[in-house]
Amino acid sequence: MPRIPHLLAVIVALLVVVSGGTPGPAVGHGELTEVVVRLASPPLAYAQGDRETALRRIVAEQKRLVDAVHAGVPGAKPRWRYRIVMNGVAVALPSDDVPRLAELPGVRDVLRGTTYTAALDRSPGTIGAPSLWGPQLSSAGQGVKIGIIDDGIDQTHPFFSPVGFTMPVGFPKGQAGFTTAKVIVARAFPPPGATWKAARLPFDPQLSGHGTHVAGIAAGNAATLADAGRRVSGVAPRAYLGNYKALTIPTDAGVGLDGNAPELVAAIEAAVADGMDVINLSIGEPEIEPTRDLVALALDAAAAAGVVPVVAAGNDYQDFGRGTVSSPGSSRAAITVGAVTAGLPSALASFSAAGPTPVSLRAKPDVVAPGVAILSSVPGGWAALSGTSMASPHVAGAAALLRQRHPGWSPAAIKAALVGTARPVPGGTRPEDPSRVGAGLVQLVAADAPVLLTEPTSVSFGLLGRSRTVSATVSLADAGGGAGTWSTAVVPSRAAAGTTVSTDPQVSVPGPLTISVTTGDAVGETTGVVTLTRDGVSRRIPYWLRVADSTLAGAVTTPLSRPGVYGGDTRGRPSLVDRYRYPEVPPGTAVAAELRGPEQVFRLTLPRDAANFGVVVTARRNGSRVEPRVVVAGDENRLTGYAALPLNHNPYLVGFGEPTPVAGALKPRAGSYDIVFDSPTAAGAGPFSFRFWIDDVLPPSARVVSRTVRRGTPLRVRVADAGSGVDPTSVTVAVDGRQRPRAVRGGVVRIATGALTRGRHTLRLQVSDFQETRNTENVARILPNTRVLRATFVVR
Repeated sequence: MPRIPHLLAVIVALLVVVSGGTPGPAVGHGELTEVVVRLASPPLAYAQGDRETALRRIVAEQKRLVDAVHAGVPGAKPRWRYRIVMNGVAVALPSDDVPRLAELPGVRDVLRGTTYTAALDRSPGTIGAPSLWGPQLSSAGQGVKIGIIDDGIDQTHPFFSPVGFTMPVGFPKGQAGFTTAKVIVARAFPPPGATWKAARLPFDPQLSGHGTHVAGIAAGNAATLADAGRRVSGVAPRAYLGNYKALTIPTDAGVGLDGNAPELVAAIEAAVADGMDVINLSIGEPEIEPTRDLVALALDAAAAAGVVPVVAAGNDYQDFGRGTVSSPGSSRAAITVGAVTAGLPSALASFSAAGPTPVSLRAKPDVVAPGVAILSSVPGGWAALSGTSMASPHVAGAAALLRQRHPGWSPAAIKAALVGTARPVPGGTRPEDPSRVGAGLVQLVAADAPVLLTEPTSVSFGLLGRSRTVSATVSLADAGGGAGTWSTAVVPSRAAAGTTVSTDPQVSVPGPLTISVTTGDAVGETTGVVTLTRDGVSRRIPYWLRVADSTLAGAVTTPLSRPGVYGGDTRGRPSLVDRYRYPEVPPGTAVAAELRGPEQVFRLTLPRDAANFGVVVTARRNGSRVEPRVVVAGDENRLTGYAALPLNHNPYLVGFGEPTPVAGALKPRAGSYDIVFDSPTAAGAGPFSFRFWIDDVLPPSARVVSRTVRRGTPLRVRVADAGSGVDPTSVTVAVDGRQRPRAVRGGVVRIATGALTRGRHTLRLQVSDFQETRNTENVARILPNTRVLRATFVVR
């Protein structure tokens, strides 16, 4: 569920900035800077001609650079490798060594990033955790159990030493050989038919790492000696840990271990059954229709069962802008956490996802916590990593501290205490927008004595038309000393012109608080907080809405009634829409932010819920640059989430994150949808063909035409797909275990045999259809629209 580039799926990529694509060694101690070294060739997004040739050239350039960095700049550590929107490599190194990078062969330029200092020795203090630990750590989480649903925990790491812990009654649970008196549960949740050697183990010695880092932040032992003599502590150092390894399968995209909704729900179910008090999910995937989002619904149920769910908000802001909080952070009951820097004052992390949630339009994130350059445990050592993955366990640890100190509080009460007492995050001339930081930075001392609690903790008014008046009611409860009269105020961060948000100037606790909105004529987002104050105490309720003008409602639509291949032409049609949301893609990313050309709109009416539907542009003529989007009928503000954007969203595929002319919906409800063909400019309008499908849940077929071929004659494999069609870019071929080039044309894959010896050979061919680029971890199986053909053939 974390995504590269910053898409959030169930994978390790909720790590950004200081770390690389997979957990690795620490980037070093003290002050570091991260830079991006750009190389000569254009990235794949701008490559001309054959993309495989371009990719090989980029890979070769980057390998030469990495070799040169290792040889010429010993203190530097290459991290991210960019190939789609940039040809370059992110490098972490001491600031004094940056000029040496520019002297390396093949370097186009060096772009400076931001300087970081590793921070777990400071980050618990940023949220006030040590103030609650008490003498001799008497209230540092004793007896509380935190379940980490991730890629596994290395229970042998010194940060989880069992010395001083006693195994609680009824434990250990799961695979006892992977438990200790500190890590008291160890379970794995592999999918059916998993063949990966470590899929059934609670810890993968080759690929696990993310979960170990996350667990250390939540509950690593107090004053553990880490790198460079630093002493580090988790937020709840005396809490127990439960290891629920639901991310078990390696990904072809190379982004670590991944897992699908059924396994994640099984892990949540087990954590609740095992008696976990708090569960942390530093994972994410694109949100789908909320009533069909299994993992988010499971978290709502876990909260109802008495377990506090805490989830990372995601890291997609820089790539996809507003409306990027991922699932299961979209769960209504979960505490969804964005990221800031450690220390005070804290600063918003540039990658941290923004609300609202893209499909359900909920006001998220709820709060923020430190998530930049956090030093914590990884198998074999320590690493400073960044991402909302690191922020979330800070709040899971905070919830554990509150659970110990207030055992009678419900999950809703713990959430309300953390959200209502949060501190504003500075943001230049005014505090940061609640759509980025929720109520603000967690403050545990205040949360320990919240005085009053709110339900709900934030308010989303959703999309509103012009000149509307609506209201919402928030229940206020006395949490000890809060009864009586409070003053209220509306503190806007942004407001569409003419739109006002108001409350009565005073309110009584316990009782209701009414928040009213009157919209004006201008469109745009309106967000801020309602504050309640009394005797120097202030509590916060974030709100969000968008005044929306659905101009697409005026489009002439062509009905689509059955799957098939269709033609269209956007020339001569009106240009009604420039931008689509949510997500609201910013300029300069892999997806066009503005589509200023004319649109052609096709209307689909689903009579029932579906597994999926989608379109792929199969041909563009006469200079056409048409690309698809999918929205709720008549409303450009209601994209069907990430699946509506023309990118490969499937982390199990090699092409993950790359542009593809496909758009659709995953698990859509019955209703009407518009499939819109648009272009970045009017000059890009033109004729096109597209393929349309509904409920494509089957993989392509593949068969070897002849199992005996003459040397030098291509081996031919016929591939076909009656649904969304074969995606030729998905085809990978291995002969005798080695990758081989292939050509795909007219439904036939041709594999050269000139370099093969005469005799018998083994073939492995993998092929997907276009629907597979829409599938994420919310489908029931891994790669349901992919066929793997294994065969033998003879070269004569």
